This record gives sequence, structure tokens and C-alpha cells, in this order.
Amino acid sequence: MNEDVLRQIVCTALLEIAPEVEIEKLDPEVSFHDQIDFDSVDYLNLMLHLEKVLGIHIPDSAYTRLSSLEGCLTYLDPLLADRPQPPEET
Repeated sequence: MNEDVLRQIVCTALLEIAPEVEIEKLDPEVSFHDQIDFDSVDYLNLMLHLEKVLGIHIPDSAYTRLSSLEGCLTYLDPLLADRPQPPEET
């Protein structure tokens, strides 16, 4: 899966949880909590959403590594590198 597709999946998940988020204004290096006031329930919902959409398990111990957009991409990219691109929605 290429990084642009993965980025879109993560951003879509963020918007599902916090529709008020302006994705284009997010700093990929800064935690979601510091930018959009994510709390622990929001993080859990994000992890569960990503697990469902991507068909993977994210262990609780990895949650802190996925606290920013860049953190999500860095953690998820190697796990999904061999997976095919999801089909384009029509």
C-alpha cells in the first residue's frame, strides 16, 4: 500500500471521529491531542477504526506511537507494505 493511500485512510478515520478537523492544517509531527484536543476515548476510537478498515491488530502498547499523523504512517506503513491497494471507490 502506498503512503498516499495510507495517509488518506488515516485522515478519513480522523474525520470519522472528529469531523471538525481541518486535515490540511494538521502538522504531521504534532500529536493529535495537542492539535485537535483528542482525548483517550478519541484515540481508542481511532485505533479501533484503523484496525477495522485495515484488517490489522494494533496492540495497546503501540497506541502512543500512533499519536500523530506521521506516527501513524511510520507505524502502519511497514505492516501494510505488502498489501495491495484497496479498490477505488466509484
